Amino acid sequence: MTAQNPQEDWKKCIPHPGSLFIVGDPKQMPPTSFFATNTVDEDNLEAEDLESILDDCLALNMPQSHLLWHYRSRHESLIAFSNSQFYENKLFTFPSVNDRVSKVPLTRVDGVFDRGKTRTNRAEALAVLEEIQRRYKDPALSKQSLGVVTFNISQQNLIDDLLNAACTQDPELEKWAYGSEEPVFIKNLENVQGDERDVILFSIGYGPDKNGKVSMNFGPLNLAGGERRLNVAVTRSRYEMMVFSSLHAKDIDLRRSNAKGVQGLHRFLDYAENGTLIENAYFQDAQQMEKTITLQIAKKLEERGVKVNTFVGKSRFKVNIAIVDPRNEEKYVMGILLDDKIYHAIPTMSDREIVQPSVLKSLDWRIKRVWTLDWFERPDHVIENILNEINCA
Repeated sequence: MTAQNPQEDWKKCIPHPGSLFIVGDPKQMPPTSFFATNTVDEDNLEAEDLESILDDCLALNMPQSHLLWHYRSRHESLIAFSNSQFYENKLFTFPSVNDRVSKVPLTRVDGVFDRGKTRTNRAEALAVLEEIQRRYKDPALSKQSLGVVTFNISQQNLIDDLLNAACTQDPELEKWAYGSEEPVFIKNLENVQGDERDVILFSIGYGPDKNGKVSMNFGPLNLAGGERRLNVAVTRSRYEMMVFSSLHAKDIDLRRSNAKGVQGLHRFLDYAENGTLIENAYFQDAQQMEKTITLQIAKKLEERGVKVNTFVGKSRFKVNIAIVDPRNEEKYVMGILLDDKIYHAIPTMSDREIVQPSVLKSLDWRIKRVWTLDWFERPDHVIENILNEINCA
């Protein structure tokens, strides 16, 4: 699953003797036979997902407990699309101090999808290989583990062949790629579930053919459950996911396909290119939480020359006030949390005061808590305390 839960959630899930405990994520992939062989005719898809005991249990309306806290992604932009598109923004995710810069950059490639023959996009494959070699040569980037995800077997095999050829020419590249604790993997979206790396290079592959036409056949994404495959593919990275695409979101004509997977691809490309997310009731509710006090504090700080942003985050959880680092305006130097509705909605003191702050600390936040009663009784004192901590940062 992409979500993890606070302490009390999993305690509720512990089964009694003689009971059955089933864990899974219906938004990700069940067992499938789609890529059981290397000879797949993606123009005539008939393969279906296999039966899942989890789906059977959900159909029977068996009791459920949802795990809503997400800790794995080291940058919120890596999970924001899936949270919005597939989980109705119900996951609690946490912003990073460098939240102002997306970790899902889009690299535009002037490539052609060879639809009638090889079903590959060679220009994209070469761009991916170039990025692998760039990271291998960079002392800092080479420390991060790396994976490549493609939409089809043909593109996977092409990138694999190109990397193997490069390794033949450079034995040190081969040692770096395959000799580490987490070696480079190159997989398609059907067999990548369960794998993750620090950085994922995502080759879309599909795009205009040699005549400039874009087919609405996107392989397994056109199948029922294609959206599950997309969800798996875009949640494999811990720190960054670089998207390589010859396809624009506008190239996908949703009037020609009602497949949920194709709709999801259109929205994902739009997100990678423009940062666009679907707003829903949860997102809108988060925007309404305790605005008055937050804006009062923000205004006082701005009057003292401090640059701030309010309600930072892409899920229901927000850092109420984020202090912009004057030395690097793409980062935050401190976050301020209030005892607002979200705070009181967390059921246990340990989750509020231990788990949540520790997660934020792991994302390099320096957090200050401001209590509503303190603000009402001593607003000037609260502001001075905040300013003192900023100066010490």
